[in-house]
Amino acid sequence: KMVVPGAWQTLVLAQIALVTMGVLALMLFPLVSRRFAGRIGQPAGRALLIVVRSTPEYVLAYVLLQLLGPSMLPAIIALAVHNAGIVGYLMGRHADTLEYRLDAPSGINLYAYEVVPRLYGQFLAYMLYRWEIIVRESAIFGILGIATLGYYVDAAISELRFDVAVVMILATVMVSAAIDGLSRWLRRSLH
Repeated sequence: KMVVPGAWQTLVLAQIALVTMGVLALMLFPLVSRRFAGRIGQPAGRALLIVVRSTPEYVLAYVLLQLLGPSMLPAIIALAVHNAGIVGYLMGRHADTLEYRLDAPSGINLYAYEVVPRLYGQFLAYMLYRWEIIVRESAIFGILGIATLGYYVDAAISELRFDVAVVMILATVMVSAAIDGLSRWLRRSLH
């Protein structure tokens, strides 16, 4: 009876973090692209995204948990920020490899009508790849007191109910495997 609520909370947390990550990545990738940030802004943008993606999401979630209290919000922010740093960095690097027309627009028109549509397939591939990772990490964040599958694993172990812990671990594996399979299927069908 703990599998369904734990799996549901894990998926809810992961989906909110995934969508937030996508929005943040779309906002951050111009900081890394020479076309948008220029020669001076690009190194600063790269440095920022290196710091963001190098900060472990578990550490960030723990700090946010201390600041914001126990809820899904610290985990959502930590997962979204960390993964947006990774995806934003990769998209910015990819944007620099694009060939632009001589009469290419500039500013917001370049971003909205030239670069994002051309990067969209790669963006979806990055999102689907990070989705699998976010689901696994969402389950683990239960150790910090968030009612995901990891929370029930931790509670079962602390009560020495190893049979329940094994069932919860198997449920985590099954949820992760299902998301992995769905993600691979979606990536193949998008090609």
